[in-house]
Amino acid sequence: MSKLFKRPCIKCGKVFQPTGKFSKQCDKCRYKHNHNKDQLKKFYFKNKEDLDKLRDDITLKKWRILSKAYKQGKKIWKTKFTREKLSKYMDIPYTTTLRCLSLNRANKNSWELVKQGKLSVFKLAMICQSKSRTYQDEIVNLVIEDNLSTYQIKTLKVNNLKDINLERHRLAVENGYSRKNSAYFHFRRWAERGKIFLLMDKSYLPESKMDDIEERLKKLKEDIGKYLE
Repeated sequence: MSKLFKRPCIKCGKVFQPTGKFSKQCDKCRYKHNHNKDQLKKFYFKNKEDLDKLRDDITLKKWRILSKAYKQGKKIWKTKFTREKLSKYMDIPYTTTLRCLSLNRANKNSWELVKQGKLSVFKLAMICQSKSRTYQDEIVNLVIEDNLSTYQIKTLKVNNLKDINLERHRLAVENGYSRKNSAYFHFRRWAERGKIFLLMDKSYLPESKMDDIEERLKKLKEDIGKYLE
């Protein structure tokens, strides 16, 4: 091909054959920016991983020190010694003290998952701090399987096994199902089950609860209307 169809790249000076009428950069220079941006994203998300590891390491070390100090304080001052006093003596925020000491409630299964790298120490501390100890295994599994963030862990409300499924469903609706067909299936099943309940004779329901049911149905009708707008 004639040299008339070639020109020097404005970036590197290399003579190249333009792929378009107004191309002024060779392919290498043109795509270099996008490549650098992708690399930059990798470094950006790597910072989050490094921060998580650092936070885990700090939480673990603080727990070991605070747990030991708390037991010693109890032996010295008995019932007069509290977690609040410990946080003041150690000059550490009270919330941080509670979160670290909550690791004393972590069971063997949870620690094993931490060792396997499936659960972070920081997330385990949050689970132990504010969630039911009775259902710790179920909550930990929920956090791992759905890869819940620390913010989502804070919003969990679990008091029994039934709540586990309710919370899983709430989070799926809030964040979107991983597959749209799955969302459609659950939505359709909910509508079909509701339709079946509407076929139930009112005499089969407790009379004292009818007002509550009617109010809920009216509110549901209103919400459905807004959804369909």
